[in-house]
Amino acid sequence: MPVTIAVESPVMLIAADQIGDPLSKLPNGGLGIHGMNSIGNAKCCGIGNGTNGPDGISVSRPGHPVTNPVLIYKVEPEFSEEARKSKFSGYVVLAIEVDTNGHTRNFRVIQGAGLGLDQKAIEAVKQWRFRPGYQDGKPVVTAAQVEVTFRLM
Repeated sequence: MPVTIAVESPVMLIAADQIGDPLSKLPNGGLGIHGMNSIGNAKCCGIGNGTNGPDGISVSRPGHPVTNPVLIYKVEPEFSEEARKSKFSGYVVLAIEVDTNGHTRNFRVIQGAGLGLDQKAIEAVKQWRFRPGYQDGKPVVTAAQVEVTFRLM
């Protein structure tokens, strides 16, 4: 089985009797050396060495809301030849990430339409631009879902 996340981390010894104890000295989810909801050397919430983990991992801290990314430029998708011949209309739902520059990345099809439209949706969304999400006044990588609609006119 391939490794999906590999993190080198100093080991934090946790007394078994503190796990699940609401009066424990462990912070909620504290697995990292700094506690809180981190894994490894992350200082608050995330995986790795950064404040919120490495680029590509976005985690919200309690009391520190993240604003949603806002679409500012949209390219309409093209129909695949298969869908055009079938006179098919429908939609594709994609899970994406919006990076700190407003570019889209890490596409995953949540609900596909088939007939080549899933790939056409990804090709269109790759060209979309967003105002990124912000946390504490700084742009952050933000997860989002988008729906791409295909309609024959």
